[in-house]
Amino acid sequence: MNSRGSNRRGSGRRGKDFRGSQRKALPNSEKDTDIKFTPQAKVGGDFGFQLIDGKSNFKDMELKEFARELNLYDLGRSYAVVAIMGPQSSGKSTLLNHLFCTKFKEMNDSEGRSQTTQGIWLARCPDIKPLTLVMDIEGTDGSERGEDDTTFEKRSALFALAVADVVLVNLWCHDIGREQAASKPLLRVVFQQVMIRFSHKPQKVTLMFVVRDKTRSPEQKLEANLRRDIDKIWASIQKPNKSNNIPLSDIFKIEVVFLPNYENRQAEFKLKVKELKGRFVNSTAPGGVADSGEGKEAASGFVISVQNIWKDIMENKDLNLPAHKILVAKTRSEQIGNEVCDIFETSEDWCKLCKDAQYGFVRDFGKKINSILNTCLSKYDAEVSYFDEATAGEKREELVDKLLQLVQPVYEANLKHLRLEHLKKFMEAFDKRSDEQSMFSTIADDCINACLLAFDKDSGDIRIDVAKWDTLKARAKLRQDMDSYITTKRENKVASKIRRLYEPQLKQEISDTVGFLLCEETDPTWSKIRMRLKSITESTIFKLNYTLSEFGVDEEGKKERIESIENFAKEIVEAKAREESGRAKEHMMRKFLKLFRQNDHDWRSKEDIKAAARASIYAPLDVLAGLAAIRLETGDTDNIHQILHSALSGSGNPNTLASHSWPQVPSSHTLITPFQCKQVWQEYMIGAQDAANKALANITKKRPRWVQIVLDLIKSIPMEAFAWAGKRLFRIP
Repeated sequence: MNSRGSNRRGSGRRGKDFRGSQRKALPNSEKDTDIKFTPQAKVGGDFGFQLIDGKSNFKDMELKEFARELNLYDLGRSYAVVAIMGPQSSGKSTLLNHLFCTKFKEMNDSEGRSQTTQGIWLARCPDIKPLTLVMDIEGTDGSERGEDDTTFEKRSALFALAVADVVLVNLWCHDIGREQAASKPLLRVVFQQVMIRFSHKPQKVTLMFVVRDKTRSPEQKLEANLRRDIDKIWASIQKPNKSNNIPLSDIFKIEVVFLPNYENRQAEFKLKVKELKGRFVNSTAPGGVADSGEGKEAASGFVISVQNIWKDIMENKDLNLPAHKILVAKTRSEQIGNEVCDIFETSEDWCKLCKDAQYGFVRDFGKKINSILNTCLSKYDAEVSYFDEATAGEKREELVDKLLQLVQPVYEANLKHLRLEHLKKFMEAFDKRSDEQSMFSTIADDCINACLLAFDKDSGDIRIDVAKWDTLKARAKLRQDMDSYITTKRENKVASKIRRLYEPQLKQEISDTVGFLLCEETDPTWSKIRMRLKSITESTIFKLNYTLSEFGVDEEGKKERIESIENFAKEIVEAKAREESGRAKEHMMRKFLKLFRQNDHDWRSKEDIKAAARASIYAPLDVLAGLAAIRLETGDTDNIHQILHSALSGSGNPNTLASHSWPQVPSSHTLITPFQCKQVWQEYMIGAQDAANKALANITKKRPRWVQIVLDLIKSIPMEAFAWAGKRLFRIP
């Protein structure tokens, strides 16, 4: 058996705190009854120590030290308490010393009859198993206390009967049958003033009447007389209504023992005492003199119990032993719970688990934790098995809560490692398969299901039996992280495919179309641009829908991607329009020259050139009007074309172009303001005039004056004259 006395806490520990200093082991169970007594306890040794002094002061520190030295906390119910009561100077201490080998102070006959024992003394019997604690109680009917005699007499009697398994009642043989003998008042104190309060005591007390100085009268007759007197006293005392029908045998086991005179027949006295002592060997066994059944207080609660009993007695409280039993169970269960917590916290296995869980997932975490918890809780259950079951059960729940508070952070850390480990495996598996030709969504579903299945299996291995925890939140977080990873991968792959396949093609088609329509077509340019933009975009979206379905994009995601493509297409149009608007003069000149020179082979004179220039000069106004503003949403209701023709063709007021905005056109959609259009037009007109002048100069250089005169002459000759001259020249009839 491990000695744990030096590490034991006192009863002053705070109530529901299960944390405390280090413990090396729990008290052993009741089966450990092989007690190894020390040669002599330090607190009084075999002489004992004063538990309650003559002024009713309780020596709690001495009691705790006494219990520690005797390893009292380790004994379960394998111990006995014997107390003795009786008149002063009736040989009580002498009897105890011979019976239990104690060394209580005995009366010195040379000093006369006087009070020897003051208060209540406690010692242990050094040579009896189970451990037997012996209480020597101050004698009754002493002259030293005077009027206070009955007060302490009642208190000490009540205390002895509440604490002891066996109460020895010491009385003289010649007092049996006498009404006024000392035994009668004592029994009345025991029965009337005290025992009615113990009507619900869960275990019986053995009242052993030790009849001293036996005479020649037959023992059977003396015992019968004594039992008759006891029954009369029991019947005569006033009882509460609820206790009227309680027989004496429900509360006490009555035994009678006779001893010869100690002084005159000492050898015979010692022999009888030796026989009586044999009854206290294995006294707690079933049927033994100290057997109190399951209601007996556990040794680990002895210190707390006697402290509280004396406190209640001093406060004049009627003892309610079931309530007292619950109080002891509560206090000791809390203390044992504290010790279990300390054992758990200092366990090598637990410390290793805590350390391992800091760095990664611990396999078989649940199995290991369950083993440690079961060991600790088994120790607790073994210790509290002697106490009130309901109270011990409540404290066990508190203990489990305390232990789980210690376990939970480590459990959650381990669960987090498990989640991250499976997330990593999922990402590796998915990345490995993401380049397969299979549908993206099919691969994602396969990897997710495989990961969750593995997670469920491993999370079952970390389950803690006494905890009502589940892994649903961790599982949901894992699923969320996987979905997030899939979404990111999906978006990246979809975006990559769109950038690689769709955007370049879309940009090329729209740019070419918008560039041609803005620079080559005639008004209404933007109506045609909108039609072509819609056609090209719809064709791209049709192809895109297949790709999005392949990647498992939901309807909302498809909608976002389609809107993104539509916006991208519009941005291309706007960018191309802004690009081309910066070359407005160039595009106008190109269109002018195209129209101006398309019939240059028919030019015969300056008038032809001038006529061609006049016919072509205003045609580029359509180009300028198309490049002036973006009209993807506004339509062609802005009248920019009419405003430019009116102001620049001479039919309207040129000052209308002094503004910096177009009617019904937002500033963000304006490419060339009215004022800028006027400037572009002026620059264009200079270029067009220069082109016409160069054409006039070229035609003059190529044809000398006489050639021009001949050509003019030829033009003036009728075609009929050419026909007649031909016939004559070639002799045609």
